[in-house]
Amino acid sequence: MLSNKVSEIMTTNLTTASVVSSIQEVLEMMVAADVGRIIVTNKEVPVGIFTEKDVLKRVVNNNSDPRKSLIKEVMTSPIRAVREETHIIEAFGKMYRGKYRHLLVRGKRGKIVGIVSMRRILGLAVELGQGMSETKTLGSLVSGGALSVDESSSVYETIDLMIQRGVASIVVSAAGKPRGIFTERDVLKRVAAKGIDTKKTQVKQVMTSPLVTMAGTALIGEALTEMYRRDIRNLPVIDPEGELIGIVSMPDILQYAAAFNIDERVRQTWKEVQEYYDSEDQYTPG
Repeated sequence: MLSNKVSEIMTTNLTTASVVSSIQEVLEMMVAADVGRIIVTNKEVPVGIFTEKDVLKRVVNNNSDPRKSLIKEVMTSPIRAVREETHIIEAFGKMYRGKYRHLLVRGKRGKIVGIVSMRRILGLAVELGQGMSETKTLGSLVSGGALSVDESSSVYETIDLMIQRGVASIVVSAAGKPRGIFTERDVLKRVAAKGIDTKKTQVKQVMTSPLVTMAGTALIGEALTEMYRRDIRNLPVIDPEGELIGIVSMPDILQYAAAFNIDERVRQTWKEVQEYYDSEDQYTPG
């Protein structure tokens, strides 16, 4: 249940790196462990977190040498954490409003004992939502179309546009037709970790293809199940003619999951979370 505590769904297997590790060492650790984040420690005490978003915004298209620069220079700090008794719905609210996908979990003595991810909450929402009636469609969530670049664009130009627009993914087109998608995950695995020249490499060489899409008439539950099954965080939406009409991200769609309407306690807690974050100035990490 979403009203349960985060301690019930958190992961206790934490991937860590020392503050004196080079950026390149950490990039290679993330790829080897197949994780999108790594906890940065100083004498085994967590002092920051380094994610795919940090790779996009602080590492690539940067003049510094990742083999010589230290991870502490580009990590997100201070760490963001919730206590282990925090309700899952409240943790999701923090991630949704703060625009991040992971939260560390503190034990009773203040020590970091685990981490909870938005993907884990997605899996729970899919499980709880099985068999529940829905009416909201993907088409009702998108507006203004999806950000797109031509496949001949350089990786440098594409990443620069993603940073300017504050997006985690961008559709790659050829002759006006969508051919693939370029995401933060691609930036980590296919660009940063391999040290390619972003100004001399076309985005079509590092995009994810073929493009996975869903019809605008698809229900929220169907999209959630597909995103969880395929382990994707950004889903392009098409109209009946196959034209791209927008793109939805995991946090965009997860807030409408049927599981959020499963009982009065969850409904009320989610309402309170939304009202709190709407009324407060919240720190949004880089």
